[in-house]
Amino acid sequence: MGLKEYETKREFEKTPEPKPVLRHEGNQLIFVVQKHAARRLHYDLRLELEGVLKSWAVPRGPSLNPALKRLAVMVEDHPLDYQDFEGVIPEGNYGGGSVIVWDRGFYQHPAARDRKDNEKLLLDGLSQGNLKFVLLGEKLQGEFALVKTGMDEKSWLLLKKKDSYATKGDILQDNRSVVSHKTLEEIAAANPSITSRQKNINQIRLTEITASEDLKDAPVKPMPHGIKPMLTTLTKEPFDHPEWIFEVKWDGYRAIAEIQDGKVSLYSRNQISLNKKFFPITDSLQKLGFEAVLDGEIVVVDDQGQPNFQMLQNYQKSGSGYLIYYVFDLLFFRGHDLTNLPLLRRKELLKEILLILRTSPWRVNDSRSNSRKGQWI
Repeated sequence: MGLKEYETKREFEKTPEPKPVLRHEGNQLIFVVQKHAARRLHYDLRLELEGVLKSWAVPRGPSLNPALKRLAVMVEDHPLDYQDFEGVIPEGNYGGGSVIVWDRGFYQHPAARDRKDNEKLLLDGLSQGNLKFVLLGEKLQGEFALVKTGMDEKSWLLLKKKDSYATKGDILQDNRSVVSHKTLEEIAAANPSITSRQKNINQIRLTEITASEDLKDAPVKPMPHGIKPMLTTLTKEPFDHPEWIFEVKWDGYRAIAEIQDGKVSLYSRNQISLNKKFFPITDSLQKLGFEAVLDGEIVVVDDQGQPNFQMLQNYQKSGSGYLIYYVFDLLFFRGHDLTNLPLLRRKELLKEILLILRTSPWRVNDSRSNSRKGQWI
């Protein structure tokens, strides 16, 4: 493939990426995996061959679990100097975003006897669409394979072979660079060239949540619309049980919020639009920058922090009190239907997401087990 495509995609006076130079390393072939928060978070697997780094973008990242097959999309060859690249590609450039060296080391064909034999076997595997190799990295070790899917010329699968290094553990939880020991967020925060630095950091964190194992049981589906929320049921007396959780009952309006394509639809349990009546909430939700469906309650509290239903009813006219949207459930997030996940798991995801984007006038309505008390954050 060569480095022509790499060169034509970049303006080197605007990006800190290394210029294309064809050269060979030492006696061992190197590999590098770079974690890259561009338009979407992904991992770039790069293998040295013929004086360049053959490269694949792996959207969900590598795994040490042989049961998992990871899509790997072949991209342009990169120069060997790219193995050390870590930093920020400025916005507006190809691949703009933060990059860290997530792993690196040496690699070889499992049957190779020397470097010449090693490169020949690897090139044969590459041309045949079945590339077997052993990684000797700081995080990734053992035998892997890249297998062409047949869908097109660029789509491959990255597979982990069963060996002593195989594990069901999530290696991606180790999210620091093996060079600087920084995370993507820390790389972005330290770079003064990013004009929307906090927004960039927030998007990295949100994308990491989307790519994590936390959503592995949440199927990819279109966003649902016109949701009818689950309603409460009255009981005759209080109770306490370890399998139940308890929340504050706010004296407000139950409301579903659909956030999609920068627009918000806020409506009651009877499908009545609340957008105009409580526009400060919809204006705030519009700024989140991701798709989601939230379930919560709109409340107006007085100066003592107590809910006041009369002030809520008159809020559109008087504007008195403090308007808050207390969110207690996350039903849909970035293309994933969460409704089959356990409630406590959805709540943990909700906290993680909204703590990243702590934005007035909304809060997470927390819960407690074995207690009829509540709290909020």
